[in-house]
Amino acid sequence: MADTLLRRGFSDAAHFIEKIASDSRRFLHKSSAIGNESVLRSDELATVWNECREANWDGFGAMPVTQETLRNAYILLESLPLGFPAPSISAEPDGDLTLEWHRSARRTLSVSVTADGYLHYAALLGASRVYGTEAFFDEIPDAIRDLVYRVDEA
Repeated sequence: MADTLLRRGFSDAAHFIEKIASDSRRFLHKSSAIGNESVLRSDELATVWNECREANWDGFGAMPVTQETLRNAYILLESLPLGFPAPSISAEPDGDLTLEWHRSARRTLSVSVTADGYLHYAALLGASRVYGTEAFFDEIPDAIRDLVYRVDEA
């Protein structure tokens, strides 16, 4: 993904801090203990983006996944704590991207990432259902982070 597509700040200081953070993440991602899931997430996101960035990507009139949606999904993935379980990534016909954490038929969480900065989520946790919408401000909202932990519990 192009660095210019994902930039958050525009000043020299912002670019410097972004580079230091990116270099640090890259270093950690190279470790076999921490990095494998992070690399797989980025690869999966890139694959989905390449397959779904054009209109009608599904043959049934699907909307394209926009650069804004891609950016939001990428930043959400980057904001996941190290060692966090990796989601599966897919696209929706409305052009949103979906991150899904699935442990079993009764323990699953789906988060829809939109271009306008919202995260719509639905979770099934045993007999309980939890759903809602969170504004996305470049880090995973507590409500969604906590749901991932609950889905991943034994």
